Amino acid sequence: MTLKSPPHKRPQPSQNLKQVLAAVQNKQNREVHLHLDGRDLKLTHLDKIYFPKAGYSKRDVLSYYATVSPFLLPFLKDRPLVLHRFPNGIAKPAFYQKEAGASIPEWIRTVEIFSETKGHNVAYFLIDDLPSLLYMTNLGCIEHNPFSARADDLDQPDYMFFDLDPSEGCPFSGVVRAAQAIITVLQRARLKFFIKTSGATGLHLFIPIKRKYDFAQVRALLEIIARLADAEEPGLLTRIFKVHDRPSHSVFVDVRQNAYAQSLASVFSLRPREGAPVSTPLSSQELKPTLRPERWNIESVLGDLKSRSKLWANFWQTQQTLEAALSALENSKS
Repeated sequence: MTLKSPPHKRPQPSQNLKQVLAAVQNKQNREVHLHLDGRDLKLTHLDKIYFPKAGYSKRDVLSYYATVSPFLLPFLKDRPLVLHRFPNGIAKPAFYQKEAGASIPEWIRTVEIFSETKGHNVAYFLIDDLPSLLYMTNLGCIEHNPFSARADDLDQPDYMFFDLDPSEGCPFSGVVRAAQAIITVLQRARLKFFIKTSGATGLHLFIPIKRKYDFAQVRALLEIIARLADAEEPGLLTRIFKVHDRPSHSVFVDVRQNAYAQSLASVFSLRPREGAPVSTPLSSQELKPTLRPERWNIESVLGDLKSRSKLWANFWQTQQTLEAALSALENSKS
């Protein structure tokens, strides 16, 4: 794989953030031209409605991402993205875009990854800074789904995750119980974890790890944890992949996406669903039967951004080993 340019430093809040917000939020501007961090950027069709029922526009989406960028960018930096584009909002056709193409600005960073289906390298987008984040959002990327491995070594992730997805008929309280069962095992393994809503109907548990394991090793440990969690809540968790084959009122525990070139919605990512929900950080104390994930959307998250961002603030300072987790699980049996 080949990077278009050298890796950047960890993204910092742009000094021009206030300028961006003032320009984008000015409803007299239907488009804005910005010179941001040395880059020329054009944001267009700001009044286009992206969420019809709620009435949120492209302007609102750009403003949201600019505001959360200091907390979102560390989870996007250096990670290839498959763009999921909604150029005319969530009620109109969408499409996926892997290949960057030749018409992008020269300052947009890409990484070339070999495609088995195409038989040649494909240039994937990277989002490293506020200008590139706004550029992708302007293309209609309502959500951002990064790889769990960075571009310079896509075979070694630096975090692993559980994706908890309720089956038909399962209330969200069931997802909470499933998360609590997994957390019980994670605590036995002495693994620090970070919780967020999926921005849809489920929950995500992210576990930062040292960058020295392949995906097979990661999945093996996650499978062990999932099996032990099943003993905590018999009959609730399922590993059946096909939706129609899953028991009703069960929660699918998905670890398959911990794989090469696979992705999951980032923390603070909007999701292309009515109401403009956000994949929002949670504390363990919030995992209660009364928890309702729909309370966090493009507006409410910004009102609680200071406290929400603190919940994942130490994510990258947490490096854990699979060996220590396995040893802790073994010791917990005695």
